[in-house]
Amino acid sequence: MSGLKTLRFAANLYRVPVAEGYFLVDAGLPWEAGRLLRLLSEPPRLLFLTHHHTDHSGGARALWEQFGLPILAHPKEWPYLTKEKPRPPLPIPLLGPWLANLAPPLPREALRPVEEGEEVLGWRVVELPGHTLGQVGLFREGLLIAGDALRGKGLPPRFINEDHALAKKTVRKILDLGAETVYLGHGGPLSRQEVEALALKLGV
Repeated sequence: MSGLKTLRFAANLYRVPVAEGYFLVDAGLPWEAGRLLRLLSEPPRLLFLTHHHTDHSGGARALWEQFGLPILAHPKEWPYLTKEKPRPPLPIPLLGPWLANLAPPLPREALRPVEEGEEVLGWRVVELPGHTLGQVGLFREGLLIAGDALRGKGLPPRFINEDHALAKKTVRKILDLGAETVYLGHGGPLSRQEVEALALKLGV
């Protein structure tokens, strides 16, 4: 889509143009929030979080405090975003639980639920579970913003997927949607042909 802009942080963030301004997809690490705020010449209309992992949601609290904007996320991700439930530890000895949970908590009043089939400013919400159980993306006109449903030309490593078998099924779902270009949280974008090759390799 013309005007879609990738912001290169620890994870890819996306500035998505809409009729009256833009919205953001994902928010980077907590310590990247200052840099992100400096890049925003005008407030985004909302923040859409693909999933709860700290490299995607860590800057959300700073955006909410600065702009008071609504933060959209699947309800399955909320307990991690609010810190009612600890995020699964990263596979790093001793430091794994601490590093996974560095993001400041989001207050529940900041959050708005999004689920399969809903519309967000002209984009359709698509559930893309596996990497996390509540991961969501946005689809419009053959273009899918997919979070960490894919990584590079494959899947995220098994040890950081909450349900690896479900992550494989999500590859087939992406193709069944009719996605022609897939924008990722890390690397990418991928063409439909590249996703088809992955599906063949995975046997899905």
